[in-house]
Amino acid sequence: MPSLTLELNPEGKTHRRIVDGVRDRVQFSKNSFQKRHDRWRKDEEAIMAYLPEREADKDRRLVREAGKPQYTTIVVPYSYGVLMASHTYWTTVFMSRTPVLQYTGRHGETQQQIQAVEALIDYQMNVGQMLVPLYIWLLDVGKYSVGIIGTYWEEEESVVSSIEEVEVLLMGVIKTGRMKKQKITRKVRGYVGNKLYNVRPFDFFPDPRVPVHRFQEGEFCAVYNELGWNEILRRGEQGFYTNLDKLRQSPAGEAGVRDEGSSQLELPVDTDQGFLSSGPHMRKTKDVVKFFECTIELIPRNWGLGQGALSEKWVFTVTSDWKLCIGAQPLGALHNKFSFHVIEFEPEGYALVNRSLPEVLKPIQDTMDWLVNAHFYNVRKALNNQWVVDPSRVMMGDVLDPLPGGVIRLAPEAYGTDPKDPITQLAVVDVTANHLRDMDFMNMVGQRASGVSDSILGVLQQGGRKTATEVRTSSSFGINRLKTQSEYYSAMGWAPMSQMLLQNSQQYYDMEQKFRIVGDLARDAGEAFITITPDSIQGFYDFVPVDGTLPIDRFAQANLWRELLANVRQMPEIATKYDMGRIFEWVAQLAGLKNISQFRIEVQPDDVAAAAAQAGNLIPLNGGGGSPGAERDLSRVPAPQVSGNVGPTG
Repeated sequence: MPSLTLELNPEGKTHRRIVDGVRDRVQFSKNSFQKRHDRWRKDEEAIMAYLPEREADKDRRLVREAGKPQYTTIVVPYSYGVLMASHTYWTTVFMSRTPVLQYTGRHGETQQQIQAVEALIDYQMNVGQMLVPLYIWLLDVGKYSVGIIGTYWEEEESVVSSIEEVEVLLMGVIKTGRMKKQKITRKVRGYVGNKLYNVRPFDFFPDPRVPVHRFQEGEFCAVYNELGWNEILRRGEQGFYTNLDKLRQSPAGEAGVRDEGSSQLELPVDTDQGFLSSGPHMRKTKDVVKFFECTIELIPRNWGLGQGALSEKWVFTVTSDWKLCIGAQPLGALHNKFSFHVIEFEPEGYALVNRSLPEVLKPIQDTMDWLVNAHFYNVRKALNNQWVVDPSRVMMGDVLDPLPGGVIRLAPEAYGTDPKDPITQLAVVDVTANHLRDMDFMNMVGQRASGVSDSILGVLQQGGRKTATEVRTSSSFGINRLKTQSEYYSAMGWAPMSQMLLQNSQQYYDMEQKFRIVGDLARDAGEAFITITPDSIQGFYDFVPVDGTLPIDRFAQANLWRELLANVRQMPEIATKYDMGRIFEWVAQLAGLKNISQFRIEVQPDDVAAAAAQAGNLIPLNGGGGSPGAERDLSRVPAPQVSGNVGPTG
């Protein structure tokens, strides 16, 4: 179980020292990352294809809303498309493995131990609902240039109540036969294991004296968080929070302390505004407590936290108004690291924070926006028909009418004259006719910059039929770029995260349970389940790194195996070295037939068959063990059902 909190006096020097220390570090980090926050805000708007409304667009919008058609500026969702294509590749590479996190022994750990480790982590991955945070983690790295995910150990306990009828007991012993309704409350233990959660880059405050990818080498690391009252009370009951009586006096914390990011991205509501109290102590909604959780590597005796002279990691929870510390405990984890994992978009060893994908594509995005808007503006201008008019000979109200299909009337003074004389249409030339072709050129530049080609986007090149080899070859060049990024993410974030999940499990897992065996080892395990105890997962294990390549096309792989099986029939010396039955079953599952194993014939061992025959459930074909040529004893064979006018057999 993670370490419990100290009891702190809100009026004491230690409490004030903790609050001041956390505040100074958070503000130091926030000021250092302020410029990057501005860039992240623009990245959010680029992905949403949002363009701030200019004054000219505002004027045109007001005219358009009044009923007159007007031109408007649009944004080409190019950055969004490239990001989602990259995200699809990354998630396919990382999330298509079974299990998602795979391990190998470092110091001679057995295959059974590896089975136990992978089965336990796979259980936590699915029951602990880690897959969604992992998807968002990979999206954040392309969107903001940095993705942050946090880990913690969770021991869920639910309180379940029901109204039941119970018998009234006299003096607590004697039954009276009378029933009454009573509320029964039970505590039910739920999920126990690791949990993952995403951290907005705006809410992450590492030590700015080291680059973000080396944040583990910093002195501190803090995050901004918001929790509802129910969760605060539950953690207080478990011993992780203190001073909750003081927290009730101002539970919401300081408003506006959080960087909201883009105004176009609506965050969840964090107040109870609009709800009224239904009683002196009742509320219709729970308050949201805003706080900073800061992990600091410190000398305990310098902070009044003990007599230790060596550095330790402590976790402090301080409200956002810098008035109250509700949690102060040693980190307690044997891995002794900040409980976060960071991946960056591109390899860069020295910058505080790297560039994001929208930032790399911004010049291309801006050029494409200008090309398409200039083209549409010119088309709109051509549709409006430019005229040279003699106002003394035509009705100007008809000329200025913006509606299509109108009639221009001549003035009475021009009756009987040639109508071409008072009005002449100017020749209009579309000077932006090549803009759409120029957009294809800019798209090619963007592909070279990002490595996301048309084939990765799912668009085949034009010009005749394409063979499978041509499609595979054309996509391999862009895949090589994304492959390097995936390998970088694997080494930087996925490997440390998998090790921390396992180390937490080795430290806090204290049960004995059966888990389903997963992965390739499941086919060699015999039974489908394994009993896992704390001792069975001890040892040292390494994360099997992701090599960055896409999973093999399963249908093409099944066709290849089909050809191999057809050729094996002509080579008996090879067929005798492999289990053809298991190969057939695996190829069928590879092709998508998930239930092929239910048709397998189970051969019973000799002792089981003999016991069944002794009980009369089986009848030997040779009449009970005689030689194959001997006369069979059919006395134990039941007579078949016959018609009423036919005598019995025998």
